[in-house]
Amino acid sequence: MKKVLFAVVAFTFFLAVPPTEAQAQVTFGPQVVLWDFDEFGLGARGDFELGGALEIEEGAFSALRASTNASYLFGDSQQFNGTDASWSGILINANAIVPFEIDGAVTPFAGAGINHTRFSSSVSGNGFQFGSFSGSSSGLNVLGGIEFDLGAVPAFTELQYSTSGAGNLNLSLGVMFGG
Repeated sequence: MKKVLFAVVAFTFFLAVPPTEAQAQVTFGPQVVLWDFDEFGLGARGDFELGGALEIEEGAFSALRASTNASYLFGDSQQFNGTDASWSGILINANAIVPFEIDGAVTPFAGAGINHTRFSSSVSGNGFQFGSFSGSSSGLNVLGGIEFDLGAVPAFTELQYSTSGAGNLNLSLGVMFGG
């Protein structure tokens, strides 16, 4: 009985919702991150069009895009009197960005969103693990950047301030494929 009911609901849904052409443009690619201008990270970014999906046809928000990225931070390893201390981190961001169409080779953009950061650290020495710690924090992002062509490949650079933890300033550079 459940299968028949599911089939009737699915058939009704397909009759009630007419097919339309997909309007979302999706791009994705790798990025390099300089976290707080001190630590190196690698990650991936994906953008998709929101203006068309939300049927915003006029104004600055007609080009609105969602941008998500995740990066792994290669933290420092320090040695103190035979004791090793190391850490690493993961950054996850979800932002809304608006590109500003200008006549030129670059397209500036601005945006805002949310951030989640997760860190892990450990201390060891003389063959013993003394302790480890992991923590996370979430916050808000404010960002700006430019998009440009790197030969035949679209590229971007972005400066982002995040309020997670004590706050941090990140610089990203990457290329995008798809769309």
